[in-house]
Amino acid sequence: MEGDAHKVRQSIIIGSAIALLMFIAWNAVILGSVNSELVKDVYSSKTVFDPLQILRDGGAGEWLGILVSVFSEFAIATSFIRFVYGLLDFFKDIPVCASNNHSTRLPLYGLIIFPPMSLGMLNPSIFFTALDYAGTFCISVLGEILPALMAWKQRQQQKYSQGMNIMLVPGSWATLALVIFVSLSVIFKQILSF
Repeated sequence: MEGDAHKVRQSIIIGSAIALLMFIAWNAVILGSVNSELVKDVYSSKTVFDPLQILRDGGAGEWLGILVSVFSEFAIATSFIRFVYGLLDFFKDIPVCASNNHSTRLPLYGLIIFPPMSLGMLNPSIFFTALDYAGTFCISVLGEILPALMAWKQRQQQKYSQGMNIMLVPGSWATLALVIFVSLSVIFKQILSF
C-alpha cells in the first residue's frame, strides 16, 4: 500500500465489513433456523435462550442437530491435536528430548496431556476462565498495546530520518500513551477480578 492513507483506510473498512457480514450471516443462520414456537416457549418459561443448545437438541431438524454436534466435536478435536503436536515440537527443541525414539515420546505425551487433564478434572470450569483471561490479554496486547507501540516507534524513526511517510494514526504521543494506559488498566482489572 506504500503508505497511501486512502488505500490503508479502504482495506481496513472492507476487511472489517467482510468480517461483520460473516458474523451477521452466522447469527442469521443460527437464529433463523430455530423454530419460533421454541422461542415463545423459552420466553414464557423465563429460562436462558441458547440457540446452539436448541439446535443440538434437534429444534431445527434432527440432521442440523447432528451436524452442529459433529462440527463442535471436530472443532475440539482439531484444537486438541494442534495443541499436542505444537507442544511436542516445542519439547523436541530441548536437547534432552531431541531424540526421536519411542522411549522419549511416551513421557513427552504424558507431560503434554496429564497436566491439563488433571487441572480440568479438578476444576471443570477452568477452561472458560482461562479463555476469558486469554481473550482479555490477547485483545489488549494485539489490538491496543502493540499497534500503539508500533505507531510510536514509527514516529520516532520519522523524526530522525528524512522519510516522506505520511502519519496514518492521528494524535500525539499522549494519545498513544492513553491507549496503552487504558489497555493496561483493562488487563490489571482482569487480574484483580480473579
